[in-house]
Amino acid sequence: MPALDYPSHLVEDWQLSDGTPVRIRPIRADDLALHTAFVADLSNETGYRRLLSPRKPQPDELRHMTDIDYHHELALIATTEVDGNELQLGVVRYVRGETPETVDIAEFAVVIADAWQHHGIAARLMHKLIDAARQAGVKQLADITLYDNLGMLGLARKLGFRVQRDPGNANVTRLNLDLPAR
Repeated sequence: MPALDYPSHLVEDWQLSDGTPVRIRPIRADDLALHTAFVADLSNETGYRRLLSPRKPQPDELRHMTDIDYHHELALIATTEVDGNELQLGVVRYVRGETPETVDIAEFAVVIADAWQHHGIAARLMHKLIDAARQAGVKQLADITLYDNLGMLGLARKLGFRVQRDPGNANVTRLNLDLPAR
């Protein structure tokens, strides 16, 4: 991915309520080791809630998650510095559909490291992702989550998503947010 395509205008510095400095920025291909460590440190429950499966992402999947085409998808990570090293706290992403009928609809995902959940990181990342998706011409964000993922369901409702149980699968809930142009 050429460096010119990196959306540096999305970099943002802010602080958690406890004063912890956090940087939100688009993920880069050279974040592979950082992102791999982040995913490896997720608890089994958090990983399951994200992937709806107990499987762990494979090296080629992790590479794909960091080496992205910013015109088709976006991943924003939240990081902080611990003992002089960058630590990933969370990630949100959207990926546009591949057909002409679905290119304006993007699936989205969010996962926050266990130790950093309930600090407002997911909400801050999602607000930034929603704004970036709207600016990129995405008309709708959509995804599914487990019916008992109360944290995600609460966040989705707070952000204005339509939350509806899937009539074809009682274990999942559909999340949809229309993004009208401003």
